[in-house]
Amino acid sequence: MRIVVVGAGAMGSLVAARLAQAGELVTLFGRPSPHLEAIQRDGLTLVEMDGARQSVPLNATSDADAAGGAELVIVLVKAWATAEAIAPLREAIPREARVLTLQNGLGNAAALRATLRRPDGARPAVLLGVTTQAANRGTPGEVIHTGAGITAIGRRRAGPDSHLTAIARTLSVAGVPTVAVDDIHRWVWRKLAVNAAINPLTALAGVPNRDISSDRDLRAAAAGLAREVTAVALANGINLDAQDIVAAVNDVARATGTNRSSMLHDLEAGSRTEIDAINGAVVTEGARVHVPVPLNHAVTALIRARERLSDTYQEEMESRTDD
Repeated sequence: MRIVVVGAGAMGSLVAARLAQAGELVTLFGRPSPHLEAIQRDGLTLVEMDGARQSVPLNATSDADAAGGAELVIVLVKAWATAEAIAPLREAIPREARVLTLQNGLGNAAALRATLRRPDGARPAVLLGVTTQAANRGTPGEVIHTGAGITAIGRRRAGPDSHLTAIARTLSVAGVPTVAVDDIHRWVWRKLAVNAAINPLTALAGVPNRDISSDRDLRAAAAGLAREVTAVALANGINLDAQDIVAAVNDVARATGTNRSSMLHDLEAGSRTEIDAINGAVVTEGARVHVPVPLNHAVTALIRARERLSDTYQEEMESRTDD
């Protein structure tokens, strides 16, 4: 299968490496960066969970023409960068291709559909997905696999078809265990609840994931955040159980104990976080369905305030305004 992975961050690099190892015709597409240059020069260094290191030859580029002839495009950029990342590829991606988002939060599929639509109204089919795989970027040209997990993919309004099943099989054979499901929205909201509970609290407290489970105050705050997300999901017709979600938050926090959430990494780097697509999206959806979410509102405001303190964030936002 001819595949383009959009986003040369930790997860994009990991998924592209797994597909390349399995012999798929994969290209990693990303912005020019020292990381991308290192991959082009030396291949990607993949550090496994047991510490083993291996070099993976991988085609990496910033040339949008790389999407020409793609059968599958997997999007793994930060949620706020979705439209900007996919727009240069719009004309190159074949109409018959499938575009799969494995990003965090809500709104990514809608952003892809809007950005990929051509003047004649045609666009590739957009598929939804979530993954509990975890990875961190190391030095330029290096990615560290920090957590194994399951990936679920589905279609917005129908059950799995032959295309979806083939994609799930391709990812699974490549070492990214994947299931094609008929209730993808429940999977998306379930992961949203876990992210909404863990990410902002670890970022604000400056602690690894395990503290969400071991610290009494953080555990209580995480449970409150998760229950609010569950209430909004239920109001949207998504069948989630609050007790099950709270248990999942604690399970994930323990299983990824030494990991530092991506939101914490972003704040430490002075970068923009995904708060708007995670807790901010819960606030927006809560207002739409008239479900109060005061805890999600509070952490959204606090993370946004932390972002504004960063010179790097301010420079980034100014450059986007200028563009």
